[in-house]
Amino acid sequence: MMAEEQKPLLTAANKLREYKIKNTPQRQVILSYLMTSHEHPSIEMIFNYVRGNGFSVSLATVYNTLQLLIDHNLIIEIASDSGGHMRYDYFEEPHYHVICVNCNKIVDVFDKSYKRLETEAMEKTGYQVFNSQYEVYGLCPECQLKLRKEKADLD
Repeated sequence: MMAEEQKPLLTAANKLREYKIKNTPQRQVILSYLMTSHEHPSIEMIFNYVRGNGFSVSLATVYNTLQLLIDHNLIIEIASDSGGHMRYDYFEEPHYHVICVNCNKIVDVFDKSYKRLETEAMEKTGYQVFNSQYEVYGLCPECQLKLRKEKADLD
């Protein structure tokens, strides 16, 4: 492996150490993939990525690792795709998601202003708030164009 390819693995290993999570090669590659991916992968995509990179891993190991990373607030689950598969995202920097209801594409919007709603929720309810997620649903530009073309073809 080239030095450039090892950087994300080393970053993931350090993050696991920081959170006092047992450091295994499988956990490193899963976390590294989530830290560098912009696909918001499903468990099947993660499993295929790990296996495709030469690691022997079961689907149960991937699931258990994802749950462990969720429990330590390193990653989050995002709304499921049209097939009912949960999607996952590394969540070090606060951001929200814009999700296409047609193709399930998910885009990160790095703007933490939505987090002020947590403060408002605490003030109005007295709850101790630990976390929140904000998701916006709509049609991506590609699907808008595709649907306009389909409509024009029907006219």
